[in-house]
Amino acid sequence: MPETSFASLEAIDAPLAQTLTEPQLDLPHSAIRPHEHVVREAAPVEWSWASFNDDAVVILYGTVTGNAEILANNVAAMVRRTGRAARVHDMAHCQANMLNEASCVLVITSTHGDGEPPEDAAPFWQAVVHGNGLELRGVKFSVLALGNTTFDHFCKCGRDLDAALERHGATRLYPRVDCDVDYKVPATDWIHGVLASLELETRAATSA
Repeated sequence: MPETSFASLEAIDAPLAQTLTEPQLDLPHSAIRPHEHVVREAAPVEWSWASFNDDAVVILYGTVTGNAEILANNVAAMVRRTGRAARVHDMAHCQANMLNEASCVLVITSTHGDGEPPEDAAPFWQAVVHGNGLELRGVKFSVLALGNTTFDHFCKCGRDLDAALERHGATRLYPRVDCDVDYKVPATDWIHGVLASLELETRAATSA
């Protein structure tokens, strides 16, 4: 895999650009070696039901190597700089019905194996994609899907979650973005789009 430069992200957020270096890419699909050791650099985030039950932007990640977690934490920091609260959660530790309590959800997830969700995130994915008990009218969402176009089921995990959230009544805050292995440009576009959409919502609420 060629070395990737993320200098273009510096205009958005310098710490984010520094963390998105090539060794930290959340390798999609079956590119992960079975016994590969990956250092998780992001600090753990305390989980609680109350984290969903407010106006905070909830950022959910599904990951194999831990790098989608790093991206999620940096996006949360950028959201907080706009004056909004943000909470980061691993889908591995979430139940689908907690989405009923959220107001805005951002999803960052890779796809693993033959179009499968990351193993730890599979129960949450199954409940959202195949479940019928969610009522998400009033919830805004956007999805950043990490994948690899050399595989048949490109970004399937993110695509499935995007479609399921809409099926459950949630409203798309910003269109889903599907990223190939070198995802600096589409990820940057997604971040810009999400932040701009959040700003428009804030202005609309203020002027109402």
